[in-house]
Amino acid sequence: MSTKQLERRRDQSAVAHEAATRTKTTVTELENRLRTNADLIRQQTQALRNAEAEAKRLKRALKTHARDKDRLEKAHKKAVNRAEKAQSKAASLEEKYGQSVLADLVRREKEKDRASAAAPVVPPAPAEQEPEQAPAEQSDKQAPEEQAPEEQTLAPEQPIEPPTARATAARSTARKAAASAATPPRTRAPRKTTTAAETPPAATPARRRAPSRRTA
Repeated sequence: MSTKQLERRRDQSAVAHEAATRTKTTVTELENRLRTNADLIRQQTQALRNAEAEAKRLKRALKTHARDKDRLEKAHKKAVNRAEKAQSKAASLEEKYGQSVLADLVRREKEKDRASAAAPVVPPAPAEQEPEQAPAEQSDKQAPEEQAPEEQTLAPEQPIEPPTARATAARSTARKAAASAATPPRTRAPRKTTTAAETPPAATPARRRAPSRRTA
């Protein structure tokens, strides 16, 4: 074999090795991309499954909320109707109560008015007049004012004597009066007139107290 043929075969072998190396590198890169793609597919598939499950859950939740909404609307309507009926019933009962109270008041006022109209009218009682004082009492009241100053002094109260002692005293007084009438009267010396400076102040008239009676 000549030298030229040997060099040509060496060059061809080197080119073939380079091509094999490039293809091997390409295969490695494609394998890596395939693994990456597979991972992405797996992740996205799981995400899709999760999303589908969430969608199903949300759909079920929407259906549940729709059923609850219908049930709540019906309950609300019933509650509104019951509240209106209860309010109207309370208003009617309050009106009946007011009418009964008013009728009771009217009945009582009528009974009171009829009782006052049927009651006899009592005339007012005449004013009581004070009894007139006896002349003896009036003279007793005027006596202290007319007496002299020396006679205005009150005498000590004397005990009331029984009838027998009073009769005996009356007889003795009569005898003394008869004896004094028989004897001539004594002449009294004229009393000195007191001047204005020596005149004692007039004593205030005092009422004479009646003697208290004592039972025998």
